[in-house]
Amino acid sequence: MIFVALLPWAADAQEGFKIVGKLGGTLGGDLVLAGNTPAGLVKLAEAKMENGNFLFIGRVDSLMPAYILTAEQQSVATLMLENQEYTVVAGENGIEVEGGGESQRILSQFDLINQQILRENMKAEQELKAAYAEQNSMKLQALQQQYQKKLVELAKAQDVLMTTFKDSPVTAYVIANGMGQMDYPSLKEVYDRLGEPAKNSVYGELIVRQLDFLKQVEVGSIAPDFKAANLAGDTLSLHGAKGKLKLVDFWASWCGPCRAEMPNLRKLYKKYHGKGLEIFAVSLDDKRANWEQASRDEQIKWLNVSDLSGWRSPIAARYLVRAIPATFLLDGENRIIAKDLRGKELEKKVMEVLGK
Repeated sequence: MIFVALLPWAADAQEGFKIVGKLGGTLGGDLVLAGNTPAGLVKLAEAKMENGNFLFIGRVDSLMPAYILTAEQQSVATLMLENQEYTVVAGENGIEVEGGGESQRILSQFDLINQQILRENMKAEQELKAAYAEQNSMKLQALQQQYQKKLVELAKAQDVLMTTFKDSPVTAYVIANGMGQMDYPSLKEVYDRLGEPAKNSVYGELIVRQLDFLKQVEVGSIAPDFKAANLAGDTLSLHGAKGKLKLVDFWASWCGPCRAEMPNLRKLYKKYHGKGLEIFAVSLDDKRANWEQASRDEQIKWLNVSDLSGWRSPIAARYLVRAIPATFLLDGENRIIAKDLRGKELEKKVMEVLGK
């Protein structure tokens, strides 16, 4: 897993911090230095950039992540801020932060890999787009292989940093910043490799809370209950639905793979509903007419609800749904026994539970 990089640790006892910007060129405008605190972002200082030059002076009571932002809230640089001197320059690999303490030096190493990842993403996107336009399948395949190979190399380099600095709260900070796109097994694996000082940091505690959140939709956990309205306007709850086996199916009218799976669901429902199977469909449509038409076209006779919030649906967010179709198979006590089964695999599991 690649991480793209609130909380204090003990700060240095110098009088204050000094951040000198030397970006060159004709860049100008107002800048803000914002610190990441338990209460959220707090303005620490302001500066005006002229010809790429700026200066922040101030003091912090403890080390914290801090961000130099433009008036449009665009990020210029990220620092592990303490009462030290820093220089922000335009380097070969983008904007670089020099100086600071040990925490800043560790973060800079992670940032270097992050910048390489971003460059590889941009390069791959352009090259793949050009190859696709040429209809050159061999070139497409070669580019994809090169891209994957490079990402593997960068992931290994990042892994070395995580091992080398496993005790540093900075490593926990980097993981915490990337954990929003991780599943439970991936996050648990990197968390377990952290040293105790990193685990005991505020970032380590944030990771633990995220693990607890992710655990609730893992196999073996009781599926979170939720309520939503069906097409008749009646409010249905997942835990209120009766069944020896429940299939929670996240779908949408515009989702081709979801619609392609519907014949299989109709077959399963017809064969096993009388034996205890209930399907609880959750549409991620945001327009009622589309949801209603698709439900009619697909002859959906099972429970079928939607909050009509599309991808903003809190139900989908609670179940960490990032792509559809997404399925969760529950037993009679609403315990998750399988995830993301479709087609023959889903039929096999249903038959295994209810076939006898």
